[in-house]
Amino acid sequence: MPCRVMVVDDEQAILRLMENILKSHGYDVITAPGFEEALEIIEQENIDLLISDIVMPDGSGLTLGEIAKNRFPNIRLALMTGYHSESYAIKGIRVGADYYLTKPFTREDILDMIESLRETCPGYSKVDIVETRPGWYEFVITSSEDSLFKLQSFLDALLKDVLDEERFWDLHFAISELGRNAIEWGNKYDVDSIVKISVGITNNGVAVKIEDQGDGFDVRKGMEKVEKNTLARLEEERLNEGKRAGGLGIHLIKEIVDRLIFSERGDMVLIHFSL
Repeated sequence: MPCRVMVVDDEQAILRLMENILKSHGYDVITAPGFEEALEIIEQENIDLLISDIVMPDGSGLTLGEIAKNRFPNIRLALMTGYHSESYAIKGIRVGADYYLTKPFTREDILDMIESLRETCPGYSKVDIVETRPGWYEFVITSSEDSLFKLQSFLDALLKDVLDEERFWDLHFAISELGRNAIEWGNKYDVDSIVKISVGITNNGVAVKIEDQGDGFDVRKGMEKVEKNTLARLEEERLNEGKRAGGLGIHLIKEIVDRLIFSERGDMVLIHFSL
């Protein structure tokens, strides 16, 4: 049975574009031009994935998404907007959205988002906001890559206008790789353990702190291994040991960040990108 997707937007051009893209890839698509009609459809149809614009004349996509998530916890929710708003991104996390997509987007953006959301498990992709204040954000995620994927779309929205494109994608990669290391090596995929990710934005740059609840590691030994081996050799060792591709965060990230600091225990890493 094909995945049933509902797209909600007051712009007819967006609805037609999304419908054509998704139907051409085998998705069962329902469209709604606004909040009220979408709410009626949600009550009547079984929806797997709800993709909603945030700003609409007759109601907010944030409210629509919150209602849908409360009534149908397993529904996947993606929010889209043409406004690069910190407030929308934070509110999106609070209503339980699984993805945050900024306009304009490409065909590939849409398809990649949906495929990724279909592969995630709702029960293991929890993101909580610990604290927000101007220039400072603290999040807690469960120890799953689904949670990290969910958080990253919101972090991308917060950081996209802060750095130039090359630095932005370097930071995106760094958070992804070090976050996965915290989940895999620090917490050993224990869903009862958490990873804390804090982001600070100043006029001088962006700092990200990632902390896990694991036993830590020998930082000096780890860095010595990185310095003595090539990237290709480290990758070969991981594959021979049956480990996932990637996981070479220290080796790669030390080349793109301005500062890389580990705690003495090895359960916290701080990276800094200068503006």
